[in-house]
Amino acid sequence: MKPHHWPFVALGVSFVIAITAVIVVGSKSPAVNMPILFVFPFAAMYLAHLVSKRAPGKVLFEFRVDPRPSWYSDAVEVTSNGLEITAVSGGGRLASSGPTKVSYGFNDLLGISTRASVPGEAPWITLTDGRGLPVPEGDVVVLRTTRGEQVLPVDEPQRFVSLVRSRVSGLPDVHSQPTTRTDGHFPEVGQAPPPTGDRTTPVEGPSTSLTGPPLAVRWLVGATLALAGTVVPPTIALLTTPRVPWVVLTVPVVAAVVWVLNRNVPRTWGRVALLPVPLSVFWMIGSGGYLWIPVLLVTGPLLGYLGGRMFRLGANLGRNVEVRVPLRNGASLYVQRDRLVHKLNKSHDGGVYPQAMWIGDLTLVQPGTSSGLHAWPVPGGIRMLVGDSPMLRLVAQPQQWVLPLAQPGALAELIKSRQQIPGVRTQMSIEEWRELRLWAVRRTTGLDRSNYKTVGIGWRLFVASVSCSFAWMFLYIAPIGWGGILVTVPLTAWLLADWWRVRKRMRIAELNVLPASSPDWGETRADHAPIPGWQPWR
Repeated sequence: MKPHHWPFVALGVSFVIAITAVIVVGSKSPAVNMPILFVFPFAAMYLAHLVSKRAPGKVLFEFRVDPRPSWYSDAVEVTSNGLEITAVSGGGRLASSGPTKVSYGFNDLLGISTRASVPGEAPWITLTDGRGLPVPEGDVVVLRTTRGEQVLPVDEPQRFVSLVRSRVSGLPDVHSQPTTRTDGHFPEVGQAPPPTGDRTTPVEGPSTSLTGPPLAVRWLVGATLALAGTVVPPTIALLTTPRVPWVVLTVPVVAAVVWVLNRNVPRTWGRVALLPVPLSVFWMIGSGGYLWIPVLLVTGPLLGYLGGRMFRLGANLGRNVEVRVPLRNGASLYVQRDRLVHKLNKSHDGGVYPQAMWIGDLTLVQPGTSSGLHAWPVPGGIRMLVGDSPMLRLVAQPQQWVLPLAQPGALAELIKSRQQIPGVRTQMSIEEWRELRLWAVRRTTGLDRSNYKTVGIGWRLFVASVSCSFAWMFLYIAPIGWGGILVTVPLTAWLLADWWRVRKRMRIAELNVLPASSPDWGETRADHAPIPGWQPWR
């Protein structure tokens, strides 16, 4: 365990000790004893944390990063034989291919010194997934070794240099200029595909035809099913149950309003139909209406799901309906009114937030195929396997996506029908872009069984729905429940406001995965191949 984790361990141990002591011993002054039991173990652990970084034998120096996530583990260890560098989490997410380890024996060191970092400096280390870690602001250590120069942005550069000099006598100072990037490369997004590809010849692709009833019929049937599933079952169940308060009867009405707000997102209709179920089931249990419970749990969500299934790729969907298109590699593409959103498979390592582009900015929508499997790098260090199947190539410079799916022709027609809607561009400097990207990485990284995974911001809506249900119940038992109302209502309002705030900024981050000054992501010419063996369809 890294020393910067020790205070958290001490805090947890102190909490358990304090609670146990107060309960078991029966202290007459818990207000005095609990702070004492907290402070002493915590202070002792923190002192051990400080001493461990200066103790003989192995000494750990963590790399500088701001802000530092609780799971941060990048460090250089000074051992009795040399230096061992381990980098895996970077600025907030794990490398997708495991940790990067670099070792230098003391015999490999030719010089050491410190200097100030330079804006635009080349990455100090490249992770196993091809993503380079930028050099943060402040002083850094420069090592001259038999394998070249190594920059180390450690927390305490002067102490690090003093410790190394104490173990390797006669190390001279290093006088060198930092290497800066002049090619527009941004290490945070990983290595881009080659900017040149082979010239291609279009081939005949399968024909694309829309199937099923017209759009008006889809709306009539789908919306009727979904709205009926959201409102009708809970309303009938509540009205046929004796002594239903007026507060509970408003729940289906609120769910209907939520459905109207999500009327252009059919994939969510099944979840919207679940909104009135928890509170209605709670009332059914209290009033003995047990027969209605399985009806509410099945009928409403099922009708909402069936209504949403009326709007699938391959049909005439108009310009406003959002469509989810599953990709062969487990990722998903969401075709919105004016945006395309690419969400990676959740099995990928965390911190790679959804990527988006304005449909109006697209300069190339090209279905095709290729022979053999190829690794296509997504900005952010993730490589997806594409090929041996139909694909859709999308270019909105500097972005380029290669998406494997079953119906590239139908998706291309849907996207082209919405290209008339212009996008809104956000101007930002490189420093603002880096800050926004780091913020988005922190907001989309979760912890699951000691591994990192990609998470979203929608948990706020789920918690808000739960707290809102409790607010309704507390409102019914007023004035006894006024205390609960004072807690749940502000909590619900704060969660909704925070979701809206984060959502607005996350949309900007999604649309700016690459900065405006970035070079094109691979080969973007329509008559050249982005991957080997690419064959576009006519």
